[in-house]
Amino acid sequence: MRVLQVFNRYRQRGGEETVVALEAELLRQNGHHVECLSASTSTLDHASALHLLAAGLGTVWSVNGYSEVWEAVQRFSPDVLHVHNTFPLLSPSIYWAASRAKIPVVCTLHNFRLTCANACLVRDGKTCSLCVGSFGWAALRHRCFRSSVSQTSAIVAMNAFHRWVGTYQQKVQAFIALSLFSHNIFIQAGLPPERVWVKPNFVPEQNIGEADRSPDMLYVGEISRMKGVHILLNAWQTMALPTYRLTLIGEGPDRRELQEKYAAMKNIIWLGQVAHGQVLETMAASRWLVLPSLCFENFPMVLLEAWSVGTPVIAPNHGAFPDIISVGENGFLFTPGDPHALREALRNVASIDSRTWKGMSSWARRKCRSTYAAKENYRQLISIYRKAMARQDYFPRQAPESHSERNDSMLKIEAGNAKP
Repeated sequence: MRVLQVFNRYRQRGGEETVVALEAELLRQNGHHVECLSASTSTLDHASALHLLAAGLGTVWSVNGYSEVWEAVQRFSPDVLHVHNTFPLLSPSIYWAASRAKIPVVCTLHNFRLTCANACLVRDGKTCSLCVGSFGWAALRHRCFRSSVSQTSAIVAMNAFHRWVGTYQQKVQAFIALSLFSHNIFIQAGLPPERVWVKPNFVPEQNIGEADRSPDMLYVGEISRMKGVHILLNAWQTMALPTYRLTLIGEGPDRRELQEKYAAMKNIIWLGQVAHGQVLETMAASRWLVLPSLCFENFPMVLLEAWSVGTPVIAPNHGAFPDIISVGENGFLFTPGDPHALREALRNVASIDSRTWKGMSSWARRKCRSTYAAKENYRQLISIYRKAMARQDYFPRQAPESHSERNDSMLKIEAGNAKP
């Protein structure tokens, strides 16, 4: 099978980019041909006002994105177009290019941008779902994307236009939601239920983290209030845990302010942005990962990465976390946005004896190897590709007969003969 990935990268590498790379490698290991067409938001750095205006208009319909996908399809001749992110440079116009070429489209819904201007279903430090399934007047009123009327308007216009012309209903054969929680959100937002499938992220098996741990708690992610970092620091400031340290990995818009505010605290370590390998090593040396996010996380990769090295997780009791975390087995939950609740959760886990912690660590690692392993994820991914290829509104191209793809060719023939 030939898979063309499409991904608009952000300025900083995050979980989405990690998933794209992991899935590409997973497919290649199983004999498939993968190519990635990407754009980078960093190209907008230091752009002129005219360039930014053009980019805003292109958020709704990108002529360049359409052309790039059309040309890539003609050159690579994929069996499936797998879209991971189109915002802001590629736009949903690429789905129309794929439809013109009669290529089935699978779209992974890494965030909630399709129905929320800031993609995280949060506003003023609280979760918000006012725009789910609606035009987005609330987003415009509250300037939900970077407090900007113009930038928020571009996203609202993108969603409204493509809902109106039927892009998501007609041009995408399968959507991948990362959790049951996000699946339900996207159904409420108007996606066709028969095309939305739940497939979580996965991580490769790790062989680190078996040694004794330092008494460290770790945060990995964007340093921003939306991610609840200020809640974590507030809770940490009022605790009396002299033997524990809090390590923060990541960059973000609020790092300078928060680091200056808590500069006097000696048991806080700010590592900034580090290489992915160092992130895993730091996780494997820490006793707990803390995710204090105020927004509805979809399925954060850092959670799976922590479990893969045997590190239990402390997370808010909302969004997908209650479905993912088994309290007392691989982690704990606390009341979202409440520094007092988080402080009590941190104190409780700090008092857990070594034997209990080792049991939780082993359970987390086993859960990762059984439920979120590469082999099972590959089976789910290929199943979704086949569902996309078999849809009655897709007319398959001539199937390839080389590169060990004869089985996929038979699949296409069957898809072409399938009854609705």
